[in-house]
Amino acid sequence: MLLVSTTTNCKKASLSFFRYFLSFFLLLSSQYLKAQENSPFSRYGFGNLVPGQNVVNRAMGGLSAPYYDIQSVNFVNPASYARLKVTTFDVGVDYDSRTLKVESTASRFKSAYMIPSYLQLGLPLSQKKNWGMNIGLRPVTRINYDVLRSTRLAGIDSVSYLFKGNGGSYQAFAGMGFGSKSLSVGFNVGYMFGSKEYATQVVFRNDTVLYNKSNSTDSTRFGGLFANVGLQYTVQLSKTTHLKIGATGNFKNSLNATRDISRETFEASASSGIVVVDSVYRKTGEKGKIIYPASFGFGVMYEKADKWSIGAEYSTSKWEDYRYYNQADSVQNSWAIRLGGQFVPDVNGKNYWAKVVYRFGFYAGPDYIRVGSKLPQYGITAGFGFPVRRNAYTNQYTVINTSFEYGSRGNKSNAVRESLFRVSVGLTLSDIWFIKRKYD
Repeated sequence: MLLVSTTTNCKKASLSFFRYFLSFFLLLSSQYLKAQENSPFSRYGFGNLVPGQNVVNRAMGGLSAPYYDIQSVNFVNPASYARLKVTTFDVGVDYDSRTLKVESTASRFKSAYMIPSYLQLGLPLSQKKNWGMNIGLRPVTRINYDVLRSTRLAGIDSVSYLFKGNGGSYQAFAGMGFGSKSLSVGFNVGYMFGSKEYATQVVFRNDTVLYNKSNSTDSTRFGGLFANVGLQYTVQLSKTTHLKIGATGNFKNSLNATRDISRETFEASASSGIVVVDSVYRKTGEKGKIIYPASFGFGVMYEKADKWSIGAEYSTSKWEDYRYYNQADSVQNSWAIRLGGQFVPDVNGKNYWAKVVYRFGFYAGPDYIRVGSKLPQYGITAGFGFPVRRNAYTNQYTVINTSFEYGSRGNKSNAVRESLFRVSVGLTLSDIWFIKRKYD
């Protein structure tokens, strides 16, 4: 029997899956531009933050700093790459449903959308030397809102303000982790890029006086290098129990930006849309910098091998360092506490549901956006890891991971409150590559 053919078939199958899901990821990315998201909070800072963890860690409240296993690719802490034992292709998709509540009117507005969450490929470069790497692409922030506000002014019947915005940011990265049996360190480096597009239209309504309508737009494109590092240490407490300790750090980034600014008056046309009457001010190609802040995290996890684990994590971000063309914004330093865990009834049992991994978690802390008063936020999470039967001929095995999250941002002291329900699905396809050639 020639085992080389098994390895070759294994690689071909995995690469075909990789090409298929890469196409699926890019398709969803293009559809994201049409997504019906509407979150006015995304107007500030860098927009709404996309969860920075994979689906496995999200189901545990986002607990990531101390977490690793031989198959899951934990890109929050690149030190975990050292523990990879099988080549792992991992892709995630999110479905978000948001509800906005305006306290002054008790009005409610809903939006829902589906977007890709991440795409990555983890590779164990050396199992004996605890050396692995990962390459991936993921969204970091999202900007998408469309808000109409009308009010009355003295001497004018009424005035309407239409606020629109879209854009977001992404990271394309490669990372490496290495270490000993107990200690591992790692890093990610890559390119962060994206856009911010804002528009504000003002329309005055009066029975006797004709006022010009105004349209103000800012369109910015940006990009630059980024890097983050991680460390993990494992303490052997007994033959089956461990204490995992992890720390992460993201460096402050200075991103190169190019901005186009326009201030103009316009009239609306049913056939042509906005028709410019007069350009009051216009500037194109303005160069500048956007400062993306540093963040740090630390966590611990207590684990009984192949049974259960539970842990806690604290993280903080220095958003007061954020600058957009040397201008500050309505942001503040933020922090979060995360608690989570998982258990599997019987990993080697005959009953399928005994081999499913059950996860749970909780997080809380103020949002980095501050409009008037603080925006407290919290969330509860749960999820499952569904194993797919291993193929004995190709050494492939798959896990379908799910995460369900209910979260809230703001309280009765805020003008607008937002609640969120998110369903995340991740497909982890693992394979054993780089097998030495052998003959029977």
